[in-house]
Amino acid sequence: MIDIIETLLPTLRLAGKYAVHIQNRIQAQPSKEADNFYSSALTDADLTIQTAIELTLLAKFPHLPFFGEEHDRSYNTKYFTGIELTEDYLITFDPIDGTRAYLDGLPCWSIVLSVIKNKRYEAVLVLQPRRNHYIYAQRGQGVFKGKIDDDLSLAQPLKLGQLNSNLVYVSYGLTELKSKLEPKFTSWCSAINYNPPKNIPDFLDLINGNLAGFIIERGNLIDSACFAFILKELDVIATHFDGTDFEPFRNVNHMKIDGLIIGFNEEIHRQIKILLS
Repeated sequence: MIDIIETLLPTLRLAGKYAVHIQNRIQAQPSKEADNFYSSALTDADLTIQTAIELTLLAKFPHLPFFGEEHDRSYNTKYFTGIELTEDYLITFDPIDGTRAYLDGLPCWSIVLSVIKNKRYEAVLVLQPRRNHYIYAQRGQGVFKGKIDDDLSLAQPLKLGQLNSNLVYVSYGLTELKSKLEPKFTSWCSAINYNPPKNIPDFLDLINGNLAGFIIERGNLIDSACFAFILKELDVIATHFDGTDFEPFRNVNHMKIDGLIIGFNEEIHRQIKILLS
């Protein structure tokens, strides 16, 4: 499994540098059908980066099914053995997670690749090119961080920082939760508080201790669930709204998953749950 990541890393690295180079000149594509202006954003970079990964996969691992976010616009989808979640391997890919932020010139966007086997994450790789690093998590092996030009062997173990924030990220469709959180927490809601050139909180802020939690209305296997997997490997608390432990593959529908509550630790998670009940 690690050989898949090692083989794709040079292409991902190149794609990240390409995306940085063209960001201030990027051309938007016609918007996708979506619930909000974040998920409807689409650029030349999304399509080009996915094509680059598709070429590498088809050349090196032609037997592996592949689900890329832009599969319905790709010329290469028909050449893969499948795009569905099965009991075998599936590679998933989000070429630009945070396309709206990318279009608006912000640094808080990522390239996200996951390796799934038997309906569970085996590994996730997140590149953040503007921040010149990647984060890599392997099931049961921990989380590692490397500079974007580092091979995996050079990546260093990553640990949770010390919590120094009471900020909670609230996803687009959950604006009504802001008032519920106010007695204990400050909230940042993507539907209300998005305001370039100010940055957007992301999962790395939680790892660094600059974010107390996330509340996500409905996640995606190709991005938010990948971040939750990484956070769980760091012993962050992640559950679904009903209180059950994070299990992204229990009710998958068109690569969408159940909503998530993520807390920096058990106490933060408990406080969020109480306020939302």
